Amino acid sequence: MRFLLRLPLDIATSFFFAASIGIAAGVVAISFSHRLGDGLKFGLPSFLIAAGGFGYFIYRTFRPARERTFASSVDVTEAIPAEAA
Repeated sequence: MRFLLRLPLDIATSFFFAASIGIAAGVVAISFSHRLGDGLKFGLPSFLIAAGGFGYFIYRTFRPARERTFASSVDVTEAIPAEAA
């Protein structure tokens, strides 16, 4: 139940953080170039990169755990005899 309550909050928080990063990058670009178009050129990619990074972090945090199969738990080095190595 906690998962269903925490995930939307984390998504909204990461969206607002990414938006603030994009706005800050746009303001810096506008202040250096004195053109509004440059603010959009730097603000939008900054927002997309930040949103992608935060989205990947949320995906890695909340993804379902994989089931462990028998084949993944077997150590391959034990199957090789010592004389063959």
